[in-house]
Amino acid sequence: MSDSATPRVVVVTGAASGIGFATAELFRDLDDVVYGLDIAATVPDGVTYVECNVGRREAVDAAIAACTSQHGRIDVLANVAGVVQFGRFADITDAEWDRVHAVDLKGPFMLIQAALPYLKASRGVVVNVSSVAGNKAQPYTAAYSAAKGGLTMLTKSLALELAADGIRVNAICPGTVATPLVDEVASRFPADLDARAADRLMAMLPGAAITPAELGSAIVYLASAEARMVTGSVLAFDGGMT
Repeated sequence: MSDSATPRVVVVTGAASGIGFATAELFRDLDDVVYGLDIAATVPDGVTYVECNVGRREAVDAAIAACTSQHGRIDVLANVAGVVQFGRFADITDAEWDRVHAVDLKGPFMLIQAALPYLKASRGVVVNVSSVAGNKAQPYTAAYSAAKGGLTMLTKSLALELAADGIRVNAICPGTVATPLVDEVASRFPADLDARAADRLMAMLPGAAITPAELGSAIVYLASAEARMVTGSVLAFDGGMT
């Protein structure tokens, strides 16, 4: 919940679908001022849409300027936007590698940099959405795993560096999430891959696909006063995959 009479200003990337959409809804329902960044305008009602390709520096800077133009502050930055990659390492193109890293790793890096003066002023909170693929070796996800592993370590590094400024930085690491993006990618997964290796991608509790709202609730918790002593944490939501 918001922890003062003044509504928090919350920035959520990837707010047009999946985890980002659910997260923006939850913060909105707490009466926070919520800005939803995405390349699509289908953010929840009551959330201010800001167009942003998080993989481009100029777009990120413009988006953060738009988010701070009225209230001049950011209390919470939730880096949720992401793209998924499955397939053989030998088949990854330069363009695919660059796209995955631009959105999944460089995007959070640039957004935190752009928001940093405001987060310092508010002694704010950053929550990054990493992945089980950033914590445990997985086959057929080389570009994605490399980016999410980088995001996990970026989270831990910044938690140490920014602690003196009162900024908390944490990450959540989902396993398989019930979103259209994951379903669409899974439907194109090559059928002739090594089944023994591929099984590592699905080693979860039966029926343990995670809902976007469950992950959004975790982000809301990490941004709350109840989590004031939580920083540098990487919380797995993976049904036992790790």
